[in-house]
Amino acid sequence: MLCFLINIMEGINDLEQFLADTWHDIAGFVSESAVYIDHAATECLHWYTGGKIHSFFKDTGVVSIYELAMYNFRYVKVQNCKKVVIISTSTNLAFYQRTVKMILEKNAFEHCTIITAAHSSVLNYEDTVPLEDRVDYVKLKRDVKSWMHSNQQSQVDCSVTIVFRPVFISLIDNGLFVTPPLSDLLSPLNNELLKNSENTVDHFVNLFNSLLTYLNLKEDIYSVGKYSEYVAEKLETSSMAIDRRNNLVGAKGKGVSLIFVDRTLDLCTSTSNNTESLLARILCTLPHLPHHCNDVAINMSPLFRSAQKFDHVPGCLASNDKTLMNILITKKQKEVLATMNKMLIDILSAKENLKLRENFKPKLTTRISAHSLEKLVNKFKDIDDLQAISDSSKKLQAVLGIIQALTSEKTSRLELLISLEKLVLQNIAVSRDSTSVLGQLSNIIKTREKRGLDTDNILALLVHIYALVGTEIQFSPQQEQQLEEAITDAVFEDTTKFKKNTMNSNMSMYQQTLSLFGVANAEIIKEKSAKIAKHIMNILHEIAQQRAPLHNYTSLMSKSSSQEIVQRIGILQQLLKDILHPDRYEIPDLHQRSPSFISAGFNLFSKGRIKHHPCDNNWIIIYVIGGITPEEIRETKEMISLFNTNCQITIAGSRLLNPLDIVDKVLLSSIDY
Repeated sequence: MLCFLINIMEGINDLEQFLADTWHDIAGFVSESAVYIDHAATECLHWYTGGKIHSFFKDTGVVSIYELAMYNFRYVKVQNCKKVVIISTSTNLAFYQRTVKMILEKNAFEHCTIITAAHSSVLNYEDTVPLEDRVDYVKLKRDVKSWMHSNQQSQVDCSVTIVFRPVFISLIDNGLFVTPPLSDLLSPLNNELLKNSENTVDHFVNLFNSLLTYLNLKEDIYSVGKYSEYVAEKLETSSMAIDRRNNLVGAKGKGVSLIFVDRTLDLCTSTSNNTESLLARILCTLPHLPHHCNDVAINMSPLFRSAQKFDHVPGCLASNDKTLMNILITKKQKEVLATMNKMLIDILSAKENLKLRENFKPKLTTRISAHSLEKLVNKFKDIDDLQAISDSSKKLQAVLGIIQALTSEKTSRLELLISLEKLVLQNIAVSRDSTSVLGQLSNIIKTREKRGLDTDNILALLVHIYALVGTEIQFSPQQEQQLEEAITDAVFEDTTKFKKNTMNSNMSMYQQTLSLFGVANAEIIKEKSAKIAKHIMNILHEIAQQRAPLHNYTSLMSKSSSQEIVQRIGILQQLLKDILHPDRYEIPDLHQRSPSFISAGFNLFSKGRIKHHPCDNNWIIIYVIGGITPEEIRETKEMISLFNTNCQITIAGSRLLNPLDIVDKVLLSSIDY
């Protein structure tokens, strides 16, 4: 048993050590410097420090910290500072040539260090740049020196250092990580577009190779889906990865099973509001922290009498106490509320919090709700004890996040969407080809305002339906025509309405998309609306075809017996069930790269026939290309608990998802204006 526990914890500890060493190394560069850090690197550091980025930099002796962004034209001259450190995750050379140039030309820095997550081999150089100028950042170093010299009063000898550091992981929970610099990585619906993201995939592969190098791991690579197969091939044939594996031959390196899965194979799970995970509810209701994909902004004002002072200082979920996130992901709502209630009572009655304890008399609570938690939180306002609040800050932020999600004005809308999802699932299960689901959806689109639904909520529901039915059901052309007309009318009505309103920061991606039309003529808007509706229908058809090439995972509907109602079962659940099955039977949809052939120089691919099994290694990492939902994480952890496995399983993905993220990335981002 002890050996089993050591194996389970080993991968987690290794990941934590990788992050600690990476950021400790970066901390060694920044003393007495002005630091510019981009959004993705900030998000990685945010989760590493538990939301305490300012303290991290303060402890390292940084002079000042600034946002590094191409659109930030407010860069000011840094006074009394000769050193600058730029932390970037971008592979776009133009980003460095514009943004870094602007910063350096506004200042008189004598020492510049660029810490980049983009290896010199993946910086997006033009074809005109000779190969020798790309290696070891030679061209970028030369450019940086010239920008620094352009603003020097005297001929100071400027120094430039450019180092590669793999800043790309945010560890959310023990056994769960996301990759903020790759948050937009998503498998395309059309395989012809695979090569369009070659540079991004090379970046992804480079970063993963750096992680495996640090961990001294030799990987068995598996894939489910065409895009994952493409990524797996890139990692297998990467020259740096081959060198690393060759150096491990004969050594006692540990093994890891690395499984890539296409998000687009299951857009049904990622567009479902019908979840038990409270983290999913939080992500659906609270706004993201600015420029973050995986954390939310929590209103902290309920803790204070002088609420206006804290309106612009949001709380968040990031914490060094990973058990908090685990509770939000895996526990049922009733259990979470009970845990948070006990947590608040413990804080209020703690010996060290004398002011709180004197004014607190615990009561027996029979039914714990968001409102009863709210009453306990109000005790802090009565005392107004900043020290007590500070000592329990992360717990209080989690509690407030739960309260605000469960009491949100969006709750009734979510409940309606959940009931519609259930209705759709049962309707499809019962009536199959004669289903009237699309007719019902057309009617819902027409009456959306009366029902309190926005168009983007219904678009998410449409993605959910088409992803659910796949190729099992063919909707009638008449119903699809009716649906397309309903979407056209909705887009026209929404566009006309939004034209009358000024843009604001609270606009959804759907609203922002319609605001880009740039026309006021009703006829032209009608034409564009019809074009968008046609585009949406085409994408929905492509979504339905995503699982067609698979063998065992073509269906997301499961019915254990004739008495049971049909259930949705996601790709990850099905995959894990098969992987962890004690019989270790062949899994046709899980393709493995064949390292023996590759190393021999034949570059052959063993499709469907698995030479090894993922459970041959003590550690399995499943990375979903396109992102992962809290509900999937809950379901997978539940599935893992059913099997007596000696493997540690880590779930990972590009980002944490909510249904509207899929609407944005899959439906809206490809609209041609």
